[in-house]
Order: sequence, then C-alpha cells, then structure tokens
Amino acid sequence: MNSNDYFASLLGDKPGNAPRNRTTVVTPNTIAKVRQEQAADAFVAERAKMQAAQDALKEELDAQREACESLAQDLTLLREEMASAQAAADAEKSALLARAEAAEADCVAVRTELESERAKPRVDVRILEEIAAKDREIARLKGLLADAQRTSLSSSVLMEKPPALGEKFPGEIREHVIGALADSRAAAEAGGRDRRARILEAVLCANPPSGELESRREAIRQILKDAGSFLDDGDIAALEKLGFRYISGKNHHKLEWAGIRFPVAKTPSDHRSCLNSATEIINRVF
Repeated sequence: MNSNDYFASLLGDKPGNAPRNRTTVVTPNTIAKVRQEQAADAFVAERAKMQAAQDALKEELDAQREACESLAQDLTLLREEMASAQAAADAEKSALLARAEAAEADCVAVRTELESERAKPRVDVRILEEIAAKDREIARLKGLLADAQRTSLSSSVLMEKPPALGEKFPGEIREHVIGALADSRAAAEAGGRDRRARILEAVLCANPPSGELESRREAIRQILKDAGSFLDDGDIAALEKLGFRYISGKNHHKLEWAGIRFPVAKTPSDHRSCLNSATEIINRVF
C-alpha cells in the first residue's frame, strides 16, 4: 500500500475509502514507530526465509548423511568381498605352488631314473633274440613232453587203448587209468605190498594227471548245488556242455554219460536231492 493508505489505516480508515475530513499530524515519533514496525515485519520475513533455507539445508544434509551411510555400508561389503577374494587367491596360489613343487619333484625323479637307465649297460638285441628263441624252444619241448606223458599209458610201452572204446573228452581213458593206478598204489601201501607200490609210484610220476576229472567233478558239484531241489533248463544246458545227454521223461529227467543213465528229479523235492544226485553222478561217471 502507499503511504497515504498506510497512515489512513492507522487513523481507522479502510484503504480505498474516501478520507475523512480531518487534519493528520505526522510526528517524528509516528514515523519512527512506522519504520520500526516495517523493520520488524522485514525481520520476521527475513527470519522466515532463513528458517526455510535452514530447513532445506537440513534436509539436504540428512539426504547426504543417508547417502554417506549407504556408501559406507557398500564400502564395508566391498572390503569384505575383496578380503574373501584375496583369501581365495592366496589359497589358490598356495595350491598352485604345491602342485608346481610336486611336479618339479616328479621331474627330478624322472630325470634321475632316466640318468640311471642311461648309466646301465645296454643289452645287445641279438642276445635278447637268442634268449627269446631259447624260451620258445623250451616251451615247445615242454609241450612235447606233456603230450608224451598224456599218451604214454595208451602207447605200446605199457598198454594199448581198446580201439572200440570211445572217449567223452580227450584223454578220458588215460585219466581213469591214472586214477585207478593211484587207488592201487594206496591199496598196495596199505597192504604192505612195497614193490607194487614203488612201481605204481614210478608210473604215476612219469604220467601226472591233467586234472580234467577233478575239474569236471567240481563243475558238476557246483551246477547241482546251485540248482537246489530241481534242475531247470539252464542247469541242463550246463550239464550238456560238460558232455551229458539229456533225456526227457514223464516224471524224471534222465542224464546219460557213455551209456550210463541215472534219473534226476524233475519237480521240486528234498533240498538235498540235487546234491545226492551229484554224489551219485560223480561216483558212477568219474
């Protein structure tokens, strides 16, 4: 407002109304009072402005403080991650150093071994070939000796093998004869027939058994032991592979070996039936 309206308001007139006809005397005290009031209003306005600026500054400081705290937390996490990464790197470095040391030790060992091999006297290749040839000749002679021993009992030296008597496997007759000689030797020793026992001992030493009979006995025991109380198709196939012939019967199986037949239970029965059959087969056949 202008000065006239201001002073009119002091006298009780509203701004914009026609001034009353009066005489206004403006004294220095009035002017001073007006100026004082204006200064007070200006101070209040300035103070409100400063308060608003302080509030804005405080908000900005609070925001910066929160940002600093967040950065401090991030820095702490980053330091922890760096420390963990450093520890992992140190561990990896230690492992690499250990592997490198182990590899170096292996290289030293290999180098030492190579140097030791170089220091050894070299073997002439011709000598090695001669040794190998002699080993082959020894193996050949051993084979011939074994063949001679296997056929000695069927030769004209001791006896002749009947031509009409076939064999279920090569050397079957020889193995049975050797077994019979072994039994006779034991009987001669038990009966005090020393000369016969010595002759039979010499013959057995010159004609060692091949072990085929015992191998087949053990195979039959195992097959019938696994069979349990009756034979199935797999058990029969295993026995046929050994040389038996299967004959199907109404109530029993029949097995044949070189004309010797014996029944075997076809249906489940006593759990020892197959074991008993094994004992009978071994005694009658082998």
